[in-house]
Amino acid sequence: MTELFAARCTRRLLAGVVALALLGCDMDVDHPTIIDADSFDPAGDATTVSMSAQTRFWSGYASLVLWSAYFSGELWTGAARVETNDVGRRNVTSSSLDVAPIWGAVQTGIADNELAIRVLAAAPEAPTDINLARASMNAGFAIQLMAETFCEGVILGGPPLSESQMFDTAAHRFTRAITIATAIGAGNAEAVKILNAANTGIARVHLQRKDYTAAATAAAVVPAAFVYNAVRIDDTSNRGLGNTLYSTGTLGTTVVVPAPYRALDDARVPFTSAGTKAQDGLLDLFRQNKYSGYGSPIRIASGLEASYIAAEASLVGSSNQAAALALIAARRDAGGQPAFAGGSNDLVLAELMDQRSRDFWLEARHLGDWRRNPTATPYVEPAGAQHYKTGVFGTATCVPIPDSERNANPNFPKS
Repeated sequence: MTELFAARCTRRLLAGVVALALLGCDMDVDHPTIIDADSFDPAGDATTVSMSAQTRFWSGYASLVLWSAYFSGELWTGAARVETNDVGRRNVTSSSLDVAPIWGAVQTGIADNELAIRVLAAAPEAPTDINLARASMNAGFAIQLMAETFCEGVILGGPPLSESQMFDTAAHRFTRAITIATAIGAGNAEAVKILNAANTGIARVHLQRKDYTAAATAAAVVPAAFVYNAVRIDDTSNRGLGNTLYSTGTLGTTVVVPAPYRALDDARVPFTSAGTKAQDGLLDLFRQNKYSGYGSPIRIASGLEASYIAAEASLVGSSNQAAALALIAARRDAGGQPAFAGGSNDLVLAELMDQRSRDFWLEARHLGDWRRNPTATPYVEPAGAQHYKTGVFGTATCVPIPDSERNANPNFPKS
């Protein structure tokens, strides 16, 4: 890597760095918002680089959860804004104004972590660098989320990539994180966390690609109690570090918990009535209560998700219902539901997806689930069905790349 390239990557990565607030660092530098290339130390500054990139991914993830929920029906939009209502109707094109914010939410996590990888991978300590493992893991999650959300993907201004190519890239990032974390060893708690998160992530990628054997193998090694969260901060001086699902979905007037989710009467889908109308003056305002404060964490990966992945892989890949039925029984009990009667593989899959929809409500899972299992995933209105405000639901099953990317990216084909 040349000094010029390192300078370009480092300046872009750390401009407006917010990780310092999380780390509690006090770095004596000439320019407080960047680390200059001539003073960058791959060993000494590597933690700041990877933690900054991680924080940007966490922030973008919170925003994506909201937009993904509108598109997949996990939330209704109570906004008066026409463009936001179009997202809720799944009636969007590349020129739709609210497609760009969705794109930006994912690109933030991809760009910063990909740049961190380029900086850190050149160092001699790369094979056992916990920071490179962290950046690789988070890049994997961001790229995977792009593949599940968008019809195509782009990485760092490159050419448009197919869903399959995006999943291949995400798997590569997770594999590097797994390799490095394994080399560091079980004596390092952070390495163990990265290893478990990356195994959950790559299992999810394999499941989305319907490689059920690989999905089950990766999911099997994740401990049941494992959780990797996007950490959010209750800081009155910087609400950008807070949970935007709380600030928008609980304090605001534009986010509405849909009637089908309210009807579940399930503690995993908590909500409260505001006793008033939403911003649009049409919908009664029911606010989410899953994230009850600015500091509420948002789950990214977990042993529970790994259990769902393993159960679905066994059911769909091998017609073995045992793991799915056991998980369904446990999760119905958690939700206060009566026992499941069982039935055909299709019925068991539908019930498994219903429980998954409750457990991972507002965690950016539902859209990917629907795209993978369109007939088994509940609470998604079909195209042509009456919209909860006006008109009908559109035919889109993924979000198009916005014109802002198409027009500015020299590697994007021009029609």
